Amino acid sequence: MDLKTIFGFLIIFIMGVSMAFYAGKISNGFVTIDNLRWNVQHLEQELVKKTGIELRAENRQESKAEQAFTKAESLLKQGDLVNAGLYFSNGISQEPGNWAKINRYQQSVLDYCQKRVDNGDYEMAFNVLSDMKSFMLNQTLYLHVKDIDKLQQVLANITKLKESIIAKMKLVTQNEMTQFVKNLLAKSDKLVTQSLVVDSSNQTVSHIEVLKENLFSLQSLDTNVVKQNDPVKIAQQITQLESTIATFEQHLATAKAANNILTLVQLATQFIDNAKNESAQSDFILYYLTSAESIIRQLVLVTPNKKIVKMQIATLSKQLGQAKQEIAKRQSATILHEIEQAANQLEINKRGKAQKAIEQLIQFRQLVAEKASKLSSVEALEKAQARMQKVNTQIADWQAKRIRKYERWAVGQITNFYNKHLGELDATTDTDEERIESGILTYLGNIDIRYLSTPAQTAYNEAFQK
Repeated sequence: MDLKTIFGFLIIFIMGVSMAFYAGKISNGFVTIDNLRWNVQHLEQELVKKTGIELRAENRQESKAEQAFTKAESLLKQGDLVNAGLYFSNGISQEPGNWAKINRYQQSVLDYCQKRVDNGDYEMAFNVLSDMKSFMLNQTLYLHVKDIDKLQQVLANITKLKESIIAKMKLVTQNEMTQFVKNLLAKSDKLVTQSLVVDSSNQTVSHIEVLKENLFSLQSLDTNVVKQNDPVKIAQQITQLESTIATFEQHLATAKAANNILTLVQLATQFIDNAKNESAQSDFILYYLTSAESIIRQLVLVTPNKKIVKMQIATLSKQLGQAKQEIAKRQSATILHEIEQAANQLEINKRGKAQKAIEQLIQFRQLVAEKASKLSSVEALEKAQARMQKVNTQIADWQAKRIRKYERWAVGQITNFYNKHLGELDATTDTDEERIESGILTYLGNIDIRYLSTPAQTAYNEAFQK
């Protein structure tokens, strides 16, 4: 039998079935579309049995739903779940309520999820099954009543597979957590062992951070996880890590303090050296010396009971004292040099007026006193005092010279008075008192007896009393 004959026979048979369907509908009531589909499928099977020829896909036109399903199954085999879902949805929407298509869809997705489970991708399989369960529940709106039981069985199968996935996920999670705790404890043991060889400050800081991270991980373990994974060992490890961290932090604090002390000592030494290197009259000397003293006081306050630090403080104090002495000598030498320069520039005319010489010497004495107030060297102060004493002697000499000269003038005035009025002073009668008074005023009136010696004062008083 050729192909054309088969197709002709098939068409005639289908028409006959259709007529029978409509006839039966009129006489016997409602016949479903599903029964018609079943009859068509049965007819195809009978043709295969009788003719031995199977109707191939290319010999009949696929429905849109079938095309969508074919595409979806192909994409699903390739692992493209998203696009496969689009085609499955399209195919099912072409024939709503078609249990064969719905069952075909769920079986394909079920097989896909089972493969994901076999590959250990539990979470993805679980999520896909949850979505599919929701989809299948929505199909109750379109399914025939006789297919509801089938749907219930499918939902039960989905639930069973999800439960098995949950059990596997719990087992995996438990195993992973057990291994995680083992690794954490092993790492803690290793870190504690490494603590014995950590020496530098940089290594200490990084090591403390790692210890703290490991301690935090152990302390953050859930109570149930701790109970299932050697709680005694975990507690011991936490205690040991806390003790190790505390020890390291103490060492680090000590190292930092020592480093700070060393820095302060170096800084104070630098200030002392800077002060010594400045010029004698530099304003920075006082700043450097004051800064060094401040640092020494700070060291005393920060570490009062450290023997080594006490030795460093004593050394710094000695260096500071020596620097002050050296600087004082240099400064004093400069000041003394200035005093000597001023003394060399002092020009006094030995034959000049005493008053001018005294004024020059007094001015020079004031300069010496001002300069001497800036001296800090004992030796320099002694030299300045000697210079001051010499100036005072010179002033006294000039004052004595002035007094002697004044006295000679005063004695001359008294003598002149006596010489002019001697006869009148000795006369007992006919004395011209007015003329004598005028003479007293002329010769004795300008004399200041405070500057006269005792004999001169006596002669003055006698002349005045005549």
